[in-house]
Amino acid sequence: MGIVRSKKLLNGARDQSCVNCGARDGTVVAAHYQGMRSHLLGKGTGHKPHDICVADLCHKCHRAFDLYKISPLDESISSVGDPYAKKIDVSEQFLFNIMKTILRRIDQGILKIGDHSNEQKK
Repeated sequence: MGIVRSKKLLNGARDQSCVNCGARDGTVVAAHYQGMRSHLLGKGTGHKPHDICVADLCHKCHRAFDLYKISPLDESISSVGDPYAKKIDVSEQFLFNIMKTILRRIDQGILKIGDHSNEQKK
């Protein structure tokens, strides 16, 4: 499978709120995943991961994720001395925000799934 690139997926962030903090400040963009396994999702030297691996983030949250400064474990990390736990936590939070963005794209009609109703077929 080739790398997924889609302007439509990326443009879906326009005029949206941040899926992390809820801000609707005009800075929200489709931020590509930069977490621990991003290399398994298309990231490489000079390449971003697949365009499906994005979260609608405001400038503040995007920067915080890029700098690994978003983790609620910040205080506990200094006492335990385990920066790896913080990386895992930040990566998981980013992945959760990607899932919220994918669900948003489905609601926006940008991503379509054959039948995504809650009714079971008989």
